[in-house]
Amino acid sequence: MINRLFRGYFIAGLVCLLGAFPAISMARSFDDIMESGFITVAVYNDFPPYSFQDGDTPRGIDVDVAAQIAKQLNLDVRWMWITADENLEDDMRNAIWKGHIITRQKADLMMRVPYDHKFSYAIDGYGLPKNEMVVMFGPYHRESWAILKDTKKTNNIDTLAIFQYEKIAVEIDSLPSFFLGATIGGRLRDNIVHSENIYKAIDLLNEQSVAAVSGMRSQLEWGMPELGSRYTINATGLAAISIKSWDIGMAVQQDFRQLAYAVEDQVTLMVDNGQMQTIFDNYKVTFEPSSLYQESH
Repeated sequence: MINRLFRGYFIAGLVCLLGAFPAISMARSFDDIMESGFITVAVYNDFPPYSFQDGDTPRGIDVDVAAQIAKQLNLDVRWMWITADENLEDDMRNAIWKGHIITRQKADLMMRVPYDHKFSYAIDGYGLPKNEMVVMFGPYHRESWAILKDTKKTNNIDTLAIFQYEKIAVEIDSLPSFFLGATIGGRLRDNIVHSENIYKAIDLLNEQSVAAVSGMRSQLEWGMPELGSRYTINATGLAAISIKSWDIGMAVQQDFRQLAYAVEDQVTLMVDNGQMQTIFDNYKVTFEPSSLYQESH
């Protein structure tokens, strides 16, 4: 009798406790998404030109790509804005397979996920798959590192050696930051200026406080859309950097591969009919097809 009463109190208390928290939003199957009429898409917050808010209006390359995919599937879009965590594994956990640490909200689809076979099948220190809870697919763009140079300050010298005498700005803790600090025997180290983000680095270039900025090509193009004759963007000098370019794709929870197949079909259609090119053109960013589509065309 006492045990039955205890169990009754325990269950009642548990129900009350669960009721105090918001309902958990689960990632959904393709059939559930189509039946609901909408898809929830995770995009990075304040990350131009890929995803950002212009007032109350979502904008950016990833936003437009996802919106077009949803339109072709006859779905509305609900946005889940995420902030970058310590690493990509944390971002995917928070966005699509475990959910937000407080609300437990999950997205059906996550944008801007590096599409890399080695990363997808990486093994952790215990010999277990690191990313078995997600499926990475649908590469829609190839990103790369580049250098935006003020040719007047660099005297048209297109090698890294000039930065022994002129300053170059980089985003702090970025791969170009580490590379430039170590290359040429560390002789550039004193002329590297670290900025909070790439756009503050570009501000320094516009103020003529530095001679160049190194970062992702698409962000450099977005930050300096009108180069004129004074500025150039290229990868000269970065041949020895460990990762020169990489494909950008999407991710879904590993149980929902049917959604991945449906979305990937729409990406292929957008690449083939020029819609993907148009989206990148709208942001004055060079569209470089991923290696998957370069091989197939």
